[in-house]
This record gives sequence, C-alpha cells and structure tokens, in this order.
Amino acid sequence: MRQRQVRSDVSAKLHRVSILIVIICAVGASVIPIYWTFVTSLSLDVDLMQTSRTWFPPRATLKNYREALGLAQGVYGVASQIRAALLNSLTIGVSVTVVTLLLAILAAYAIERLRVPLRKYISFFVLLTQMLPPVILVIPIYLSLARFGMLDSKTSLAVIYIALNLPFAIWIMSSYFRRLPVSVEEAAIIDGCGYVEVLWKILIPMSRPALFTSGIFVFLSAWNEFIIALVLTSSLRAKTLPISVSEFMGRFYTNYPLMCAAGIVSMVPPIIFALLFQNFLIEGLAKGAVKE
Repeated sequence: MRQRQVRSDVSAKLHRVSILIVIICAVGASVIPIYWTFVTSLSLDVDLMQTSRTWFPPRATLKNYREALGLAQGVYGVASQIRAALLNSLTIGVSVTVVTLLLAILAAYAIERLRVPLRKYISFFVLLTQMLPPVILVIPIYLSLARFGMLDSKTSLAVIYIALNLPFAIWIMSSYFRRLPVSVEEAAIIDGCGYVEVLWKILIPMSRPALFTSGIFVFLSAWNEFIIALVLTSSLRAKTLPISVSEFMGRFYTNYPLMCAAGIVSMVPPIIFALLFQNFLIEGLAKGAVKE
C-alpha cells in the first residue's frame, strides 16, 4: 500500500515537472524572438554580424528608435512615416473597438433576450461568417470602394474591420449573456425599467469581463491586420503601422535595426492595452466568455 502511494506521488511530481517544462518551452519560444528583435533594434547596422553571436549588442544605441519616431535630425523617407502610421493605427483600432462592441452588445441582447424569429439560426450564421478567409474578400472590397471613390481612407478601413470583427464579438457577448440570470432583468422590468435601461444599467456592468475580452481581441485584430490595409491604402493619409514597417524591406537593402525598432514600437500600444485590462481578460476567459 505504501509503495503504491509512493508511486502515485512520484508520478504526480513527474506530471507537474513535465507540465512546467512544456510551459517554459512555450514561453521561451514566444519570448526569444521578441528579445532578439529588441536586441537588433538597439544595434548599429554594421554590428549585426557581431550581434548575432552575442546576447546583447556591443554598442547599444537608441538611434533607431529616434529615427523610427521621427525624432532624429534630418530623418526622411520611410522612417519619418512611422509616427503618422502609428496615429492612423491608433485611430482605426480604437474606433473599430468602440463601434464593434456597441453593435455587438445590441445584437447579442436582441438574440438572447428578445423574441427574435429564428434566433438560434441567426447565431449559427453569425459564427459561420468567421469561417470565410478575409483574403478572399480583398478583390471585391477593392472594386467596390474604387467605384465609390473610397480607397485610401481610414473610414473605409474602419468599416471593413468592424464588419470582419463584429461576428466574433457578437458570439462572445451572446455566449456571456446566455449565462446571466434572467431574473435580475425581469425584476428591473417589473420596477419600470425599459430594455435600454436594463441593458445599460444591469447587463453591461455584469458583462464587463466579456466586454473587455472581446474588446482586446477586436483591437488586436484591427491593429495587426495587413493584407486589406496593404491593398486599400497608398499614402500616409490612411496607411497603418504594419504597412509602414513592411516598407523598410527594400529590393537591394533592408535596414533591419530600424525595422526592428519600428516593430518594437508597434508592440507597445497592444501591450499597454492588454496590461490595463488583463484582470477582465482572465476573468472573461475563466468564465467561458469564448465558449459556446
């Protein structure tokens, strides 16, 4: 009996150690490329061959960050475009997140609480739209916007991103609304509250974890989108940050330190956004906000 207990304890420890090893490998696989990008961003172009053999650049400098943000003297060309593209990405990402969440809340509430005909099929078809790869829609979207003279516009990009991310946000909010007790809403309606008051004063405060969870995913999706922005934008009026970073790659020469500095700069807003709302994100995922 004692030997069996010892074996079970050993197997439990081995199981925990194996899980820990898998976690360490997964974290390392995620962190090492980011660290190497950061090291390259602190390097001079002439030191890249030596930097690849060390864990830190021999002559670390912030010169690339000053150029990427347009703070250095005499900076021109692609490097001077990062700041404008960063502002475009922030404008589009924030507006897409706010509008998408507002529409998703209204749609999810109608599906889950109101007597909408065929509401179960509506939820299925909303989720089905996520199965379609966005790259298939690039050419039809381009032709439609070109016909109406709406190419190279932040508004056009925002509308497209809202349409692409809205089904996923509706799915998350519907899944969360379904788990909330209906008795609280019924009591509020009996007390004289209308549907809008119930939604604003009761459901939305109770749904903050799902709201922030879907908001983070929507913001990251709009922030990192590349293909559609590449096809639809051609100037700094609407060009986003991923497009500007990709333009550091030339035909005959690529400024890798400057490109890596721009890449690190592009990571800062999503990281701040995620850190500010990480508690709501963890709570939303723990409560099944992304489970059907």
